[in-house]
Amino acid sequence: MAGDSSIISQSSEFLWVEQGQQREGLVAEVAPILSTEKTHNFCVYEELAEAIEIGQRVLVQIGKRAREVEGFIVGLDHKIWDSTLRPIGQCVDDRSFLSEKLVALGRQIGLHYACSWGLALKAMLPEAVRKESGLLTVRYAKLVTPLEKIVQQPGRLSPKRRAILDTLQQAQEPMSVDVLLREVGAGASVLSALVKCGWVSLEIRKEMPKPDDVVIEPIDPDFSLNADQRAACDQIEKMAQRGSFGVMLLYGVSGSGKTEVYIHAIRRALAAGQQAILLVPEIVLTTQLVSRLTQRLPDVALFHSGLTGSQRSIMWRRVATGDKKVVIGTRSAVFVPCPNLGLICVDEEQEPSYKNLQTPRFHVRDVAIMRANLHRIPIVLGSATPSLETYHHARTRQDYHLQVLPSRVMSLSLPKIHVIDMRDEWAECKQPVLLSRSMHRLLGETLDRKQQAMMLLNRRGFAYRVFCPTCKSRVMCPNCQVGMVVHAPSKQCRCHYCNLRTPIPTHCMNPTCGQLLQQVGFGTQRLEDDVRGFFSDAKIARVDSDTMTHRREYERIIKQFQDREIDVLIGTQMIAKGLDFPHVRFVGVVDADPTSYASDFRVNERLFQLVTQVAGRAGRAESGAQVVVQTTMPELPAMRFALHHDFESFAENELAVRRRAGLPPFARIVRLVLSHPREEIARDEADVVVRRIQEVLSTLALAGAGVLGPNVCAMARLRNMYRYEVIVRTTHATDLRKLMGVLREQKCLFSKAKSLVVDVDPVSFS
Repeated sequence: MAGDSSIISQSSEFLWVEQGQQREGLVAEVAPILSTEKTHNFCVYEELAEAIEIGQRVLVQIGKRAREVEGFIVGLDHKIWDSTLRPIGQCVDDRSFLSEKLVALGRQIGLHYACSWGLALKAMLPEAVRKESGLLTVRYAKLVTPLEKIVQQPGRLSPKRRAILDTLQQAQEPMSVDVLLREVGAGASVLSALVKCGWVSLEIRKEMPKPDDVVIEPIDPDFSLNADQRAACDQIEKMAQRGSFGVMLLYGVSGSGKTEVYIHAIRRALAAGQQAILLVPEIVLTTQLVSRLTQRLPDVALFHSGLTGSQRSIMWRRVATGDKKVVIGTRSAVFVPCPNLGLICVDEEQEPSYKNLQTPRFHVRDVAIMRANLHRIPIVLGSATPSLETYHHARTRQDYHLQVLPSRVMSLSLPKIHVIDMRDEWAECKQPVLLSRSMHRLLGETLDRKQQAMMLLNRRGFAYRVFCPTCKSRVMCPNCQVGMVVHAPSKQCRCHYCNLRTPIPTHCMNPTCGQLLQQVGFGTQRLEDDVRGFFSDAKIARVDSDTMTHRREYERIIKQFQDREIDVLIGTQMIAKGLDFPHVRFVGVVDADPTSYASDFRVNERLFQLVTQVAGRAGRAESGAQVVVQTTMPELPAMRFALHHDFESFAENELAVRRRAGLPPFARIVRLVLSHPREEIARDEADVVVRRIQEVLSTLALAGAGVLGPNVCAMARLRNMYRYEVIVRTTHATDLRKLMGVLREQKCLFSKAKSLVVDVDPVSFS
C-alpha cells in the first residue's frame, strides 16, 4: 500500500496537465490592421506555403470570438510549436506589394508615431495599388489533355478546334485567348466547347498595360556647376561610395542652384544602376520644378494625389519592376517600392505640408531619413530656410553633414528688403490702409518699366472680420470658435474650417442693437480690387485656394506669368516658394504680421521662412530687385533678421530661446487632443488622461520627462467639437518612444472622448 501511495503522490502533480502535441511547420507573424500593439502567430497550411510572402495581406481570426480581420504578414519562419495556432484563413492579395525593408519601415513608423504596425503598413500602401486599379484582365488558355489522347477519342474534331489544339500544343505555355483566337481565326464559342470538354482550361491574370510613354532625351543646359555646387555633389558621391547612411543638409539661399545639385546627384545614382526619390511638398506648388526635372532626367515617375487611382497603381508597379528609375512626388512617394534605391532628396524640407494629418501622423522628412538608414544610402535635405531641428542636427550629430550654398548663381545679389511700419502709415492716413506709399510707388515704377511684380497676402477672402462698432460683437461661425470671412465675389461669409456659408449680414444680430456692421481686415480679394483700381492698365491674376480649384488652373496661371502675359501676381503662400521668374523685379509682402496663434512656439520660425522665401522670388536673373514688407511688428527678431537674409543669426537667437524653454530640438513632444461635443466631457477626459500619464511617469526613471495640461486648444471649438490638449515632453527620442509604448500597452490613451488624436512631433498647435 505504501508503494501505491507513493506512485499516486508522484503522479498527482501532473494529474490535470494536458501535454501539447509538438508540431513543426511554417509559422506566419501577422500584424492585424487594428489599434493594437500585438502581432499574432498563425500556422500556414502546405497549400498556402508557396503562395504567401512578407508584406502580403491575409485574413486571420483573432481573439476569443475568432473575429476575422485583415492583417499584414510581417514574418515567416519554420518553427516547432506545441500550443494551439490558428491557421491563416486566406490571402487577400495574390502577392506582396511591400518589400521586407518597407515592412521594417512600417515597424519604425509605428513605434515612433505611437501607431500599430498594421495601421502603419495600411497607410503606406495606396488603396488603388491594393485594388490593382488600372491593370488589364487577361484570359489565358492552356492545353490540359495531350493532343494524342484527344484524337484517339470517338468523334471528329472540326478544323477550328483542331487548329486551336495544335496551336496550344506548339506553344507549350498558356496563350492569351485574344491572341489565340486571332491567330487561328476562330470564335469564342469554339474555345468554349473545348473548355467544356475538359481539354482546355482558362485562367485569368492581371497584367500591366503596355507603356505609352514618349521617350524624351534629357536636356543638358549650357552652364556648369559653380564651386559650391560641385563641392555639394562631390560630398554626396563620397557618402554614396562609402555605402553607409548619412544626411546632408543642403542649405542654400534662394536662387543658389539647389535643384542642379539634386539633378547631378540623381544622375550619378542612375549611372551606378540605382534608383532615386525626390520628394516635394506639394506638386501644385512645384510645377516649374517638376517640369524642369522631367526634362533633365530619364525614366521619371510622378507620384502625387493628382493622379487617378489607375495611374497611381500603374506607376507604383513600374517603379517596383525597375522600369522607372526616378520617383518625383509628394508625401506618399516616400513609400514607393524601389528595389535598388540609391538616393533620396527632400526639397524644402522645412515645409509643414510634409506632415501627414491622419493616423499615423508621420513627417515625410523624418520617414525618408528612416528609409535611407534602412537602405544605408545618403539623403539630401534642401532648403533656403531649414527647420531649426534639422539645422541643429546638422551642426551637432555625426551622421549629419552641413553643406552651404552661400550665394546665388551668376553672383547675383539678394534683393534689398524695406520694412514699413504700418502703424505710422495708418496714423498719418487716419485710417487703416492696405498699401503703404512706398509699396504703391515701387509697384507703379515696376509696371512703368514693363517689369513684373508679385504681392503676397497670406489671408484669402475680402475681409476677415465683420463686427458691430456699437456693441462690439463679431459675426462668428456657429460650429467653430472663429470669425466668418467675407468673400465678396460670391456675396457670402465663409468659415475657413468647416466651410459653412451664409449671406453677408448687414446689421447686428443682437436684438438689442441692430446697428450696421463693418467689415475690417484685408484678404487677397480686397488686395486684387485695390491694385486693379490703382493700376487699371495692369494685367492682374490672383492665386489662392478660392481661384485655384484644380491643378490645371494653377499651371495655366504660372505659364501665363512666365510668358509675361500677367504683370502682377497676387496670392497667398502658394506663390512664396518653388517659383523662378526672371522678370520679377518687385515683391510686396502686404501683411507680414504672424497669423499663427501665440501657443505655437514655431511662429517666429514660420515668419522668418515666409518673408525670406517670398523675397527670394525677386531678382533671380539680374540684380537691383526691391522687396517691401509691411508689418505692425517690425521689432520682432524674426523680422529684423529676415531684413538682412541672415538665417544663421536668426537660428542662433531662436535656438537659444528654445534651449531655455526646453522646446524642440532640445526636447521631444507629443500633443494629445481630446474632442467631444460636450465641453465638460472633453475637459474631464483630458484630466483623466493627465492623471494616467503622471502615474506612469512616476514609475519610469526618465530625466526631464513631464506632462503639461490639460489646456484649452488655441481653437477651442472646431466643427461643433470642444477641444482640450495635453502636452507630453521628454528630453530624448528614446525616452519618448519608451513612454508612449508603456502608455499604449497600459491603455492609458483610451478615452470616452469622441476622439483622441496622438500627434508625435507636432508642427501645428491650432
